[in-house]
Amino acid sequence: MRPESASRLRLNPHIVPFTRSDERGSPEDVGDLRDLDQVYELANNENPLGPSPRVVEAIKAEAASLSYYPKYSDIDLRRAICAVLGRGLSPAQIFTGCSGFESLELIARAFLRPGDEMILTPPTFSGAYRKVAEPLGARIVEAPLAPETFHYRPAAVLNAITDKTKLIMLCNPNNPTGTVVPAEAMDELMNGLPDHALVVADEVYHHFVESPHYPDSLRYVLADKNIVIVHSFSKAYGLAGLRLGYGIAKQEIANYISGLQRGFHQNKLALAAGIAACEDQAHVRRSVDYLRGEVAWLHDQLDRLDIKYWKSSTNFIMFETQLLAEELNQKLRGRGFLLRTQTRNGLPRALRVSAGTRAANQAFVSALEDILAGASG
Repeated sequence: MRPESASRLRLNPHIVPFTRSDERGSPEDVGDLRDLDQVYELANNENPLGPSPRVVEAIKAEAASLSYYPKYSDIDLRRAICAVLGRGLSPAQIFTGCSGFESLELIARAFLRPGDEMILTPPTFSGAYRKVAEPLGARIVEAPLAPETFHYRPAAVLNAITDKTKLIMLCNPNNPTGTVVPAEAMDELMNGLPDHALVVADEVYHHFVESPHYPDSLRYVLADKNIVIVHSFSKAYGLAGLRLGYGIAKQEIANYISGLQRGFHQNKLALAAGIAACEDQAHVRRSVDYLRGEVAWLHDQLDRLDIKYWKSSTNFIMFETQLLAEELNQKLRGRGFLLRTQTRNGLPRALRVSAGTRAANQAFVSALEDILAGASG
């Protein structure tokens, strides 16, 4: 018999810290919520209006043919995306992923090797960014946002660049703060970028931005700059359950990243749904207008309750109270409200709430007001 040491698997030390996510169950699977009459999922920044009816019909039309593989290429979906984006973009400048997350993962796999560096600007979508980079042996370098305001500091990012820097993650609008990196800051970053570094502009919430200072990132792509823009169908399109996203880059970069895609990269339902979603921009506009209105209403309610928050350019809001976030979260959870605490982002009193339907938002505000009144009393 071989000694135990000889048969022991040699695990990749970069992957060992990442574990299965079974502990984060769906609302209906979590025991302490099963006896509640109503559970409000306000943690995942989903579209409460759902997908376009045209998407549902497209999925139904494909359902009977699921015994057959999808088309080998996603070219029809990329053409549909280009029709929406315009600006003379071609399908060769687009690559798709099974979610915005996988789009980020493909970028990381294409560019990062052990010892390379990736710059993050916390508080941001750090958990996902670390998960696409650290298993590859890359090192994370942080250039934090400005305290309190969470303004982007391009000079700090540029000063953090070394000859090992490969990727710079830029979440815009930023998750969890909801704040925007303005065009002036984006210009400073791009103008100071060395040739060996690539900016990844994670713009999955771009539909919700109203600020006139939001950068036009596509112009950098059209100017052949070192940038990849990531979009998602999960938010404004209401397709979070299908896991569909895409990246935009100059043709050289997009083709390079696409070389990592497996055969039959997108499933039949995702391909049909994505094309149908692109063809119903009226539904996207309705969703965006609705959620912008709900975020504005929530801003007003937080003002009324004198609760600190950061004005959001997304479909969620980050806020702070006098209670520790974990304590407040448990109290809200006991009433059926699921939010996301920001303790892991170094903000022990902050939570992020997604805008839901007006009924859900009213119920949340009422519960929050009642809990805080009891805590202060």
